[in-house]
Amino acid sequence: MDILEAFILGVVQGIAEFLPVSSSGHLALFKNVLGVKIKNPLGFDVMLHFGTLLSVLFVMRDEVKKYLTNKDLIARVVISFVFTVPVALFFERISHRVEENMLLLSFSFFFGALILFSTRFNLRFRFSDFLSYAFIGVIQGVAAVPGVSRSGATISASLAVGMTPAEAFNFSFILSIPTIFSAIAYELMKVFLKKETFGDVSLETFFVAVLSSFTFGIISLLILRRIVIGLKLWLFGFYKIFISLISLFVFFTHR
Repeated sequence: MDILEAFILGVVQGIAEFLPVSSSGHLALFKNVLGVKIKNPLGFDVMLHFGTLLSVLFVMRDEVKKYLTNKDLIARVVISFVFTVPVALFFERISHRVEENMLLLSFSFFFGALILFSTRFNLRFRFSDFLSYAFIGVIQGVAAVPGVSRSGATISASLAVGMTPAEAFNFSFILSIPTIFSAIAYELMKVFLKKETFGDVSLETFFVAVLSSFTFGIISLLILRRIVIGLKLWLFGFYKIFISLISLFVFFTHR
């Protein structure tokens, strides 16, 4: 992997991690199209996630302070996160298959589009507070599958249980902090347990990947905040239909 490829993948991660289009799905697609081969992709993915984690902490710093001083808000995040973990682990094996198969990735993008379109029709569920946050956590776990989109799924679920657009945006990205952090820790654990290094990627390449994912993560967060508050999230469903068709095209032309 050269520096330009690292920059491109960092940009893809930064934009797609927060816009409701699926970063893991886009990374899988771009790696396939660019023909990027990394000796140990886990290590590189850790660095990409680290960049986007920093961007969330930067953009959401005021909201983080608010949540840390409110026990009820902390409890809501904990409930959602606790329900996310087992679901995400359950879908982990499926995620690897989807990441390596453009046909499955195409279907996953399409499923993610349906979730986004649900916000257009003001879908609402009447749950208790506990079940509402458990539901958001389960949906976030499902979104671990490449192509679905964590932000799109959690914001859609938050709107469905009655949150305002601003509340849904804030909760989704506050919840992303322990989620991304735990994903980094889990990926690092797998690297060390396999006794692997961070592969054949140079420090300069890592730095470029982190910097680009951090910078474009900030930009995409600021853009998404305006889109969610304007209730235009469902428009990304059309893009996901388009990228689903692109994935299908890649599947049939790169066999």
